[in-house]
Amino acid sequence: MSNTDREKSKLELTWLGNKSPFGREPRIRIELADDPSNENSPVRCQEALMHVCGNPRCGCLDIWFAWLSAPANALAAPVRPPGSFWFNLSKMSVSMTPELERDPAALRLGEILRSELTPIHQQQLFEWYQATKLVTIRATPVDKIDITGLPDVRDGNMIAFTAVFPCGMFLDFEWNQEFWAVTEQYCVNPECGCNEARLTFFKLKGAAGRQTLAIKNPPSLLYNYHTAAVRPDAGGTAEHPSPDELLGTLKYKHPTLNSQLEARHLVMKKLYLRQHLAPSRTQIRSLSDPPGGTQKISRNAPCPCGSGRKYKHCCLNKPPS
Repeated sequence: MSNTDREKSKLELTWLGNKSPFGREPRIRIELADDPSNENSPVRCQEALMHVCGNPRCGCLDIWFAWLSAPANALAAPVRPPGSFWFNLSKMSVSMTPELERDPAALRLGEILRSELTPIHQQQLFEWYQATKLVTIRATPVDKIDITGLPDVRDGNMIAFTAVFPCGMFLDFEWNQEFWAVTEQYCVNPECGCNEARLTFFKLKGAAGRQTLAIKNPPSLLYNYHTAAVRPDAGGTAEHPSPDELLGTLKYKHPTLNSQLEARHLVMKKLYLRQHLAPSRTQIRSLSDPPGGTQKISRNAPCPCGSGRKYKHCCLNKPPS
């Protein structure tokens, strides 16, 4: 961006609604001149509607900016909207496309966005992105979530929620002026009826506000969200608070912790159950519609998957997994 362009452009991030900033809708507004070299040129305003990727399992950190023209000068002639683009918060860059390369107005807005977003703006947008992805995870029906590439469970290990949903971390709290977060791991064996989550605690920032890049042997425990019983787990050192102490603070900050853990565990189990049943459903579809089309499973016959329900009420109309 030229020095003249930088002087003429002005970026503002505002929030719509009455909730905390990360529960509201963001608006980016950029003021710029049609001709940056002309001091008397009318100032134009561009505002962006923003959306995140609708895939609950995607952690791309891309935000879709759809720009709308809003001239500050009411007498100014209307201008063509500059278009839309994906902007990556991690790389602070616009995702180039052939259409965007042919749109200098949109390219200019992307460069202004990259240059003028302050670290505070970036953090606010990142937290809004995370909050929006959590809503997407909760709102998407389990049978609509892609099960491609689920982490392997043949070794019997518990699976981290964030390994399936990269933007799924939501448990944060403050302890002794330090900022902590929690990751959860769950058993996803369809035949297991356990109600436990392994909670592992990570310090994000110390009392002095310094960000923690890594923590060795983080405190962890096994927590039963039905009975509130706690079992010790490997991890933690004398330099860290005790897992029980951190759990108490976590439960105070998140009064609905038990129900949230149960809901997230149920989502994980359903996804892995779908994965477990996928080969059977493929076989059922091949039996119900053989190449010659000579024999099909009766709609009122017991479903071959073994559920005990009629085929028409079970696997007949289920989408491919």
